[in-house]
Amino acid sequence: MGVNGYPTTPDQGSGSRATCCLGTGDTNCTNIETAIGGAIPKDPSFKSGSKEWCYNYKSDGTTFDVYAKLEEEGSISLSESTVSYAKTGDSCGTGWINTGLGFCVMQYEAKITGNDNGNQAYNSAFVPESRSTGTPWVNITQIQAIAECKSIGAHLINNAEWMALARDIESVSTNYVSGVLKRGNVGDTATGNYNGADPEAGVTNSLATLYLSNGQTINHLSGNVWEWVDYTIAGAGSQPKDNDDATWAWNEFSAIDTWGNVLGYDNVGPKNHSLDGSTGAGRIYSANDNTYATVRALKRGGSWDYTSNAGVFTLTTHNGPTDTSTYIGFRCAR
Repeated sequence: MGVNGYPTTPDQGSGSRATCCLGTGDTNCTNIETAIGGAIPKDPSFKSGSKEWCYNYKSDGTTFDVYAKLEEEGSISLSESTVSYAKTGDSCGTGWINTGLGFCVMQYEAKITGNDNGNQAYNSAFVPESRSTGTPWVNITQIQAIAECKSIGAHLINNAEWMALARDIESVSTNYVSGVLKRGNVGDTATGNYNGADPEAGVTNSLATLYLSNGQTINHLSGNVWEWVDYTIAGAGSQPKDNDDATWAWNEFSAIDTWGNVLGYDNVGPKNHSLDGSTGAGRIYSANDNTYATVRALKRGGSWDYTSNAGVFTLTTHNGPTDTSTYIGFRCAR
């Protein structure tokens, strides 16, 4: 910890900042507990071996996040770097929106500044920006996306922020077409989806635009390219799974028998449990066994070719934080 900084949480080997479970003896919390120098309360619903009910702290030394799970509302996130926006309602800048949820976010998936071709080899000299034109910046690892967001004074959107957006979108009736939550650039117009085979083809189409409860709009939070979120899971027992699956498979959130010791339904699923892939919320691509021990990075939203598997809640932990693909992009928040 430096001057005017925050106690860091140790990296888990993924390049993403690790979280720690406050007040539980979690060794990742040593720095903050030493800095505070006193007893730190733990979530009264905490159960040994699980991080689902936990006060989670996360910091790279410059900014911090504190996550908590509410009894009815699921996960929330507080971030030092976004508190000023949450309090004042100031403009977030060109290409960004104030979500009204305590943080600002890119209105569009990140593009390469001054370059409309986002599908090229990674170059650390590129700078991310939010704009409607051009194709999303892909071929980037989760680790690189974290660094690129940090380079512009922001952070890669985290899972709590993604969930805050998704559940807010879920609550707005304008986002439904014939009872189906809009998925953006996938599928067919009869079921509330834009039939575009090229990322960003539907950027001006109403089905690519989602409304927040404060009247702001955000584009392609689902069904264009996958988006990295700043969250990793690792270790035996960490993977969500459907016990009936023989291998990795797409499942409704309601079909998951075991959530693992890190995630829980409220970390990933719609508030309305009746929403599923058939009604546009998306699905989860889950492992057949949760002994899968290597570090896995979360990506969300689904890509343009995922039809009914895409949605604002869609999730997979299939990729590692160093994987790249022409189907995976990112979005920054602050």
